[in-house]
Amino acid sequence: MDDERHWFEKFSVCMERNIRGVQYGIYSVAIVGLAVALRSVRPLKKFTSPREIPTSFLEKHVTLSGKVVCVETSVGSSPLRLLVDHHPVVAWQLRQSSTKCLPVHISSVDILNNGSSWLQHVVVGTNIRFTLLKVNPESVSCIVGANTKCGNVGVDLVSLGFASVSALDFQLEKDPEYMKYYKRLLAAENQAEKGGLGMWADGNGGWAARQWRRLWDRLSFASLWSKIKHRAVERQMEKVVKV
Repeated sequence: MDDERHWFEKFSVCMERNIRGVQYGIYSVAIVGLAVALRSVRPLKKFTSPREIPTSFLEKHVTLSGKVVCVETSVGSSPLRLLVDHHPVVAWQLRQSSTKCLPVHISSVDILNNGSSWLQHVVVGTNIRFTLLKVNPESVSCIVGANTKCGNVGVDLVSLGFASVSALDFQLEKDPEYMKYYKRLLAAENQAEKGGLGMWADGNGGWAARQWRRLWDRLSFASLWSKIKHRAVERQMEKVVKV
């Protein structure tokens, strides 16, 4: 009887140790998983430079938020940029002490002087949402959303005739989200032109601008179609070589 009791006690101690080991293992895995998740999401990170943005954020088109501090006007070949005080997912006082701002480029729009003024009066000082598309040397190109008429700053500028649509960014031509945004820009520009708004107003040389824009659109389309055909020929040649 004593032997059975002794064996049972040893078995109980052994099981208790095993259960604790399993618990420690589960806790360890949970902690490691949490650390990996936090590193991936970076809830405490305040971005102040395009180089700080992880590649995974760009690939997933993560939407960030922040407050527009000012508009940095175009200098030379550099496009107009919004200087944004990025808000981390989890904000805390030490992170908010930084005075540096993230330079955000509104993708695929060429902004005129009246567009810059509109941004100064309507967007500066407000919170925006910006969906990451790609990193440039001095800025990050984004689809910028705000509490404006269209809810999209780029589309608002174009619809008012305060900006024109830039040439298609071929680095993003296979990106569904970018192409959807680009089509919205083209539709807004078409409506602004028909309505004679902003740069399309007759009093501002709108007729000449419209004629030039139509010519430019045709040339751009011809160039795009030529590029598509060239790529098709290259793919066909690759198939022939493989055979």
